[in-house]
Amino acid sequence: MLLVGERINASRKRIAQAIKEGDVNIIRKEAMAQMEAGADYIDVNAAPFMEKEEEYLRWLVTVLQEVSDIPLCIDTPSQGAAAVALRLGAAG
Repeated sequence: MLLVGERINASRKRIAQAIKEGDVNIIRKEAMAQMEAGADYIDVNAAPFMEKEEEYLRWLVTVLQEVSDIPLCIDTPSQGAAAVALRLGAAG
């Protein structure tokens, strides 16, 4: 069984605020807590910010790659946003 940490999701008020403010500490703490709880993947979702989703996903992937070596699960309905995040992930 694989566990996917689902807490870095912009539909959560605290995460949405952290994304808007560029608060890396909150994002890092969430990622670390999920990894310590046994997550095999970290889900990353910024879809509620449709007009800035690509920008925010780029930022989130960069922040998460600084603290984690487990795979990210890019959760987006946007093909363009997914492509941006996946290119960045492949380069990291």
